[in-house]
Amino acid sequence: MSENKNLDVSNSTLFLHSAGSGVVGIKNVIFGTWVLLYYNQVLGLEPYLASIALGISLFFDAFSDPLVGVWSDRFKSKLGRRHPFIYASIFPLAFCIWLLFIPPSSYDQTYLFLKLLILTVCIRLAITFFETPRAALGPELTKNYDRRNTLNAMGLFFGYGGAILVGFVMLAFFLPETSDYMGSRAYLNPEGYEKLAYFAGFLTLILGFIAASSTHKHIKELHVVPETLNVDIKQVFKEVIETLSNRSWLMIFFGGCLYALFLGLNTGVGNYISIYFWEWTPSDISVFPLAGGVSAIVGAIIAVMISQGREKKNIALFALTGTVLISYIPFVLRLVDPLFEAQTFPNNGSNALWWIMISHQCITDILSVMGWVILISMVFDVVEDSQKKTGRRDEGLFLAGPGLFQKVFSGLGVFILGFVLQFLGFGNTEATIQEMKDPVNNLVLFICIIGPILNIGGLTFIYFYTITRDEYESAVKDLGY
Repeated sequence: MSENKNLDVSNSTLFLHSAGSGVVGIKNVIFGTWVLLYYNQVLGLEPYLASIALGISLFFDAFSDPLVGVWSDRFKSKLGRRHPFIYASIFPLAFCIWLLFIPPSSYDQTYLFLKLLILTVCIRLAITFFETPRAALGPELTKNYDRRNTLNAMGLFFGYGGAILVGFVMLAFFLPETSDYMGSRAYLNPEGYEKLAYFAGFLTLILGFIAASSTHKHIKELHVVPETLNVDIKQVFKEVIETLSNRSWLMIFFGGCLYALFLGLNTGVGNYISIYFWEWTPSDISVFPLAGGVSAIVGAIIAVMISQGREKKNIALFALTGTVLISYIPFVLRLVDPLFEAQTFPNNGSNALWWIMISHQCITDILSVMGWVILISMVFDVVEDSQKKTGRRDEGLFLAGPGLFQKVFSGLGVFILGFVLQFLGFGNTEATIQEMKDPVNNLVLFICIIGPILNIGGLTFIYFYTITRDEYESAVKDLGY
């Protein structure tokens, strides 16, 4: 087994490898959209208990990410550094996702809390063993500065695609209105979540094995761990500290911490807003995920096209700043509507509102995907910049290392969100839509204030990223790639 320094796999291999991002997309939509709503509003778990369980799981995840990253960077086997981890994690991940939404045997608060805690910890550990090594393969599969944008565009296509497919099927087929669950309360039908368990678990298996097998034939050409390299705790900590000395990595890291706090504060909020703020039924917005999918494809294509010959940082900052500026406009207009005699925003249930919101989602999704395609590619470029200085390829550490602190921040955000929901009155699962008006308005106001502050703070750090196109290409040339 010997490394092929000129390895540059086919587009079809890159595409199938990127299917693994679909697994992450499924996990993201489950935790970001459905878990909190299901355990709080459907099963009756107090929101502060649900947030504690989700937050604790993120702390476990935070410490497992860099450890698995370093381990897979130095792992020696006949299947190479990464593939043993990927293959071993797929079935446990799918099984735990299935268990998460299977009806509980008891509705006792302690039982629900422990079930949510144990399964979310297991799911996050399994996704770490799957995604950290899989993502770390990316910088090895192509070292071309612009082609890495294409790889990340494919990854975001599958990432959004997995989330969108699950979201669309859930809204369009699993949550129909019934005599017991009319209007926006159709979101609370427990039968839909049991169907979600089977669908999400099966889709995870399929996408996981496609991704794992796509690069199997290239195992012998991938980077080989030198026989002289040994792993010990002191060495691991020394290398983590050495990694932290890379300025460009640090800027992305600090920006990521603020963004992680923002994500934690937004975990599951979307469905609360759909039910109580916009008063959508699931069927009203069932096509929204599909529109988001088309927008993601458009955003990824635009990112690849406009990045040719240009500096990545400038494009990422433009797209992500635009996303922040546009994202909160409809919510602010609705909140200030009662302050004016003239109507500033269409009423709930109107066709005008539907068209405005789907158009708003498409624009923000295009800009967001553009920014993230380029930003992830910027992280890839740190690998060779560091290798030139340290002599090591630490893809796993660079891609997973930031997760240690970022997931702590995200966990903190989830903790805060749970107590905010409890304080605002979302612990009352019997309240009517009208009774929830003030709580949901206060929730939206909270998000509209804290969201821009955290996002703009994160983008400020990205501004100080220093790796340019010329510097990257010089590093690759010096390394003999």
